[in-house]
Amino acid sequence: MSLLGVGASAQAAPSAAQAQTPPAANESIATDLTTNMSTRSWNMPWKRKLVHVKSLGMKCGKKPLAAASGRGEMTLRIDETRTVNTTTSKDINATIKIINAGVGWDVTKGRSITVSGSKEVPHGKYGTLTAYTKYSGKKFDVLDTVTMGIIQKNKEAWKPIGVCFKYSQR
Repeated sequence: MSLLGVGASAQAAPSAAQAQTPPAANESIATDLTTNMSTRSWNMPWKRKLVHVKSLGMKCGKKPLAAASGRGEMTLRIDETRTVNTTTSKDINATIKIINAGVGWDVTKGRSITVSGSKEVPHGKYGTLTAYTKYSGKKFDVLDTVTMGIIQKNKEAWKPIGVCFKYSQR
């Protein structure tokens, strides 16, 4: 408080040596700030964008959804509904919102898949009918929008779209 009861502040003027600082020193401060921003941007996944997004086509999953087996002559039948989740590469350095926008679907939601299929097993043979999730995939790179550099390459997201069947007999 000042003597009159009103708050006051003061700033010191730069010294003669500081006032004569060459512009190169100021440029170095700007360079340090830019370097610190790019190092810190790794921890800012909201400063990302998916680029080079490409379709990977379709593939069948490896984990069976359902199976039926038996000795013929008979019909193997599978009728089941399951919820299957989207799969993504590990450690994608971007927010879910950015990934969703880049691939075109919500990677956090599962989809209900109805498995329905049958296969005739010939007389004297043993048959197995197995159902797997069918996925549609996208491949992409992650761009840091602060440094404008690619920070992750060849990441993937796979959406469940249906069912693949595999039949074997012996």
